[in-house]
Amino acid sequence: MSIKVGAERPLRIGLISFSAIADDPRVRRQGDLFWEHGWDVVAVGLSGARSESPAWLCLEVPATDEETAAAAVGAAPETRDQAVGSIAPQPPTAPKSLLDRALDVWRTLPEPLRRKLRSPARSALRIADVASVYLREERATASYWRINDRYPLIYQLASGQKADIWLANDWSALPIVRKLAAEQGVPYAYDTHELAVDEYAQSWRWRLIHRPVIAAVERMGIAGAVATSCVSQGIADRLHELYRLPEKPMLIRNMPRYQAHAFRPCGETIEVLYHGIVYEGRGLETCIDSVALWRPEFRLTIRGPGPEDYLAGLRKRIEAAGLGGRVVLAPPVPMVELVKEAARFDIGLFALPGHSQQNVHVLPNKFFEYTMAGLALCVSDLPEMTALLRQHDLGRLIPEVTPQAIAAAVNGFDRPAIDACKAHALAAAKLLNWEAEADRLYAAIAQAVPAAGEAQQPAAR
Repeated sequence: MSIKVGAERPLRIGLISFSAIADDPRVRRQGDLFWEHGWDVVAVGLSGARSESPAWLCLEVPATDEETAAAAVGAAPETRDQAVGSIAPQPPTAPKSLLDRALDVWRTLPEPLRRKLRSPARSALRIADVASVYLREERATASYWRINDRYPLIYQLASGQKADIWLANDWSALPIVRKLAAEQGVPYAYDTHELAVDEYAQSWRWRLIHRPVIAAVERMGIAGAVATSCVSQGIADRLHELYRLPEKPMLIRNMPRYQAHAFRPCGETIEVLYHGIVYEGRGLETCIDSVALWRPEFRLTIRGPGPEDYLAGLRKRIEAAGLGGRVVLAPPVPMVELVKEAARFDIGLFALPGHSQQNVHVLPNKFFEYTMAGLALCVSDLPEMTALLRQHDLGRLIPEVTPQAIAAAVNGFDRPAIDACKAHALAAAKLLNWEAEADRLYAAIAQAVPAAGEAQQPAAR
């Protein structure tokens, strides 16, 4: 049974995300949630997903290999900036600024000349653009449309769809849903997967050039959102303080659907798994270096998508350390099979440096996926993960991201301890699952759409 608008059609939610929707666990769960409640669902994102498409409608903007890799690994916007010669036009309704007119002139120059001028011109234009945001915050919206040429394309594709409410996933979708909601006369909501203003705070260039735009876009977007949600309490607290919100954003953690897995005791070889994005800044180099200090029964598998040049660098590191028999780089598996494949391992590893507020407050998918799979956990001693690990007695903490500290944490496990933590994880999985989070998200979004609030709770599809 579907919730109807009048007697004619089901309610419809539109999801916008700068990601491959079928591979994005959080966005996919959002779509499934509303689909199962009888809504129509349309999502607009990037192409390149490895997983089977969901039951609801996914529209894709074709992405170049570089852009697909950048989106997959959550690369900083600075790595996604386009060359000056290919800067995207403003959306049709935006007036041309002096900067836009200068870009029109730039495009008339011969390509050999543009190549010579591109680097200094690009830097000068970007600095001028950001300087205008420092002076006038509302300039951030115009600057946003120039960050990536896929933003206008996603907007254009989404504008052909009508929805009763739009949901932006991450700051990068906020201007798109604000524009769509204003044009269609409907509300919008905001779900941030990261602490956007601190995501790459370890980079001075990012802080100088990108943070002011992101902060302005997010501040203006949150102000108009009918509901705001995030993945950890620390992020909720930070957003509440930073933007002086009347109430804290809703906490919707990154938990997978409940899956029952049988207890599997350790074998002769103890298999340690890192799964997720394979990219710099995630402590993977240090994890590899630490394996030489692990007891011989431990073996590490690193599984996930990443840029080929980065993966090649990890392979060289493994070979140079003589760890070819103990460290494996495995190809990614479809998102829907992630937990099932993880259940073949014994310990889930995540040694994330706490070099930014984003990392300090991290509470990632993989923490809950490892738990759902029935693994012992070995993770960085960061507040959000530490609290849950201790509450459920799931494993051991890594006090600092050094080879010695990681090795001490891994070597601190023996087989009985691992098996005990695995049993605790299977018990915790009955509490730490999407079913425990989903009702709050559905209620918050549905209450913002009058027809949903007036209807009775529908049966699941």
